Amino acid sequence: MERTVMQLNVGIVGVTGYTGQELLRRLRSHPEVRLSYLAARRLARPEPVGRLLPAFAKQALPKIERFDPAAAARQCDLLFLALPHGLSMEIVPALRKRQPEIHLIDLGGDFRLRSAAGFRKAYGLTHRAAPLLGKAVYGLPEWFREVIQGAELLANPGCYPTATALALAPLARAEKIGGPVVVDAKSGVSGAGRSVKPELSFCEVNEGMRPYKVDRHQHQPEMEQTLGRIGRQSPRILFAPHLIPVNRGLIASCYVPLKGKLTQSGLRALFEAAYDKEPFVRLLPEGSWPDTAAVNQTNFCDIGLAIAQTGKQAIVISAIDNLGKGAAGQAVQNMNLMFGFPETMALT
Repeated sequence: MERTVMQLNVGIVGVTGYTGQELLRRLRSHPEVRLSYLAARRLARPEPVGRLLPAFAKQALPKIERFDPAAAARQCDLLFLALPHGLSMEIVPALRKRQPEIHLIDLGGDFRLRSAAGFRKAYGLTHRAAPLLGKAVYGLPEWFREVIQGAELLANPGCYPTATALALAPLARAEKIGGPVVVDAKSGVSGAGRSVKPELSFCEVNEGMRPYKVDRHQHQPEMEQTLGRIGRQSPRILFAPHLIPVNRGLIASCYVPLKGKLTQSGLRALFEAAYDKEPFVRLLPEGSWPDTAAVNQTNFCDIGLAIAQTGKQAIVISAIDNLGKGAAGQAVQNMNLMFGFPETMALT
């Protein structure tokens, strides 16, 4: 495999989806990356990028091919898998068999949970690569940076778990969560993917808002698992996701019963200690609350917080771009850590 000096040969599988396109946009401008392989699952023959993705016409990019594990393994040092859940667990073993040194970042849910039983319960599928679950590194840089730096197989967190974990992790670490946490989250339609579904058509989504998979969402155990790794216990999450009629953006409002006393200044001190040096987490001034418009097209997570008037609960609200910090942006941040590039490179 030819490798340009100082550049990494990178491929994207699932490049025609919303997350795949966002990866393409961000990686195109990365000075340490050479895009060597672009693939989609349902192509009869290779197609120029501009024919399938007009926004990328007349740009020096390889053609989009039907995915072939042998070709991907041969042409890539690193491969991003931007696929629906259930597909990467079939692909990853085939890639590793052909090229044991290949690095993989999976943006689906196949390697986020640590047990095959947990995966089956969350996704309703039998995991076909269960031995790899213990080898995959969970890619939330603010909390697991050191292990990410040595990762070969990385599970990029989901959008809801990213927003929720960043909002709750400082409280989990301080053992201040005193009971079930209510997470009321709202996401733009791109979070549901690009597949054609009647319930996601314009007339069904426009001028309305609706909850879905209440207390049954597949991201719920991922949130609990992540917070359990950061703190001593996994808090119960009562999760109510909502679909809102915007293209992108996600906001998570978290209502936390407190263990012991905590003042407003004490709450803020916990978050400042956790995030003051983090390049992509912005703790908003007291009395200010996040707005998805401020984080869209970025890799930032904005957080606002307060102690409730009762003094017994904390209210923490986070906002991210579901395609940025909730998907492609965080994946590029993880790639930078894995290969020793500046963590903020090609990200805003």
